[in-house]
Amino acid sequence: MSKFIYYSPSEIRNILNRERNVYFIGIGGVSMSSLAEITAANGYGVKGSDRSESPVTEALEKRGIKVFYGHDAQNCKGSTIFVYNAAIHGDNPEYKYAGENGYPLIRRADYLGYVVSFYKRSVGVAGTHGKSTTTAMLGSAMEAAGLDPTVLNGAVMRDINSSYRRGKTDCLCFEACEYTDSFLSFFPKTALVLNVGYDHADYFKTVEDYTASFKKYIEQSPEAVINADSPGCLKAAEGYTGTLVKCGMSDKCDVYPENLCDNGGYFSFDAYYKGKKYARIKLGVPGMHNVSNALCCIGACVLLGIDGKAAAEGIGKFKGAARRFELKGEYNGAKIYDDYAHHPDEIEATLKTARACTKGRLYAAFQPHTYSRTKEFYDGFINAFGLCDEVIYCDIYPARETDTLGMSAEKLAADTKNGVYKGDFKAVAAYLRSVLEKDDAAVIMGAGNINCMIPDIIEQR
Repeated sequence: MSKFIYYSPSEIRNILNRERNVYFIGIGGVSMSSLAEITAANGYGVKGSDRSESPVTEALEKRGIKVFYGHDAQNCKGSTIFVYNAAIHGDNPEYKYAGENGYPLIRRADYLGYVVSFYKRSVGVAGTHGKSTTTAMLGSAMEAAGLDPTVLNGAVMRDINSSYRRGKTDCLCFEACEYTDSFLSFFPKTALVLNVGYDHADYFKTVEDYTASFKKYIEQSPEAVINADSPGCLKAAEGYTGTLVKCGMSDKCDVYPENLCDNGGYFSFDAYYKGKKYARIKLGVPGMHNVSNALCCIGACVLLGIDGKAAAEGIGKFKGAARRFELKGEYNGAKIYDDYAHHPDEIEATLKTARACTKGRLYAAFQPHTYSRTKEFYDGFINAFGLCDEVIYCDIYPARETDTLGMSAEKLAADTKNGVYKGDFKAVAAYLRSVLEKDDAAVIMGAGNINCMIPDIIEQR
């Protein structure tokens, strides 16, 4: 990509004061679509483009936003401000059109930072894993407390079937992604960090670089909530001088659980804050990892002044985000789940949850995401599927990359003890239909387009 120009919130505000027509390159992205909706709702002319039609672009069109399919300079006529996401490169014809005509080219991250600047009470939810789930969970708690928040999520929130909730107050809850240091443009009042491991090896060259980015993110905010059970979080928060709330399983933390109960993978517990009972929490989403997510959510609720009763109500009624261990249907008496997991740690957490919810055999169908991630975490991937009976590998989803690293799903399958390679979606779906029986479960996993195969599995033939 060409070297980008950083725009501060005040600079973007000045641009929008004099220009009224905004074009989103890659408008079908979950975050980009939300920003497009916000911009249109504020009276600006909005249109944009994406590679292909999707439920997200269909929803935008229903809201009166013009969407072009395919990228072409002709689409841009009449637009004078351009917002682009990380997947857009300098050879994109619409990107080139804006540059050649001297129009502002604003990164999605900077534009989101401009949006955040309007909210006095903002919480940016960051972390290697769990951002979308916790953003939606916290948004539910804020709504139950009557704060009427705006919520910008990286996944569709299943209760409203949208990644964007438009509130009418100064409260904002949003997902803060670390890729390309995007979250360093946001400056929320409260920086919430769920965990710090290592990811995005195509950008962050070392674990130290990755952790240092989270440290900068935390230091930019006057308040921070961290998961003290994550060594990376503790490292990133070292030396922080703002208001810090530590959440974790130990009673040495500010927020911690007692009387933890497991009901078929769904947990309940008493949440304590600084030695006093805050609320009895009953989770509506399964998995021990969601206990950690809920504790951090409670830490943010405390800083927002939300009482325990409202927090418990909002957290309890939250039933999950799209593609986060989402039950999509059944085939032959077996449950079929959709999950976004694409990192070894996420895979292990999801399969632990799935195993707790499954009486029979457990299968995983996995589509690796990017060649660089596959190479960096190769050993992690081949060892991450121990809790399932079999993992069926699909071909790698390349996203923004080309294969220069010699990675393949076939190689992964050969090196995974319980792995098989089937390649394309039709073959994987057919294989699962041939083996699934009553009380089994299959988790369709990956951050690419592997969920497209789910209708072929659950459809009775």
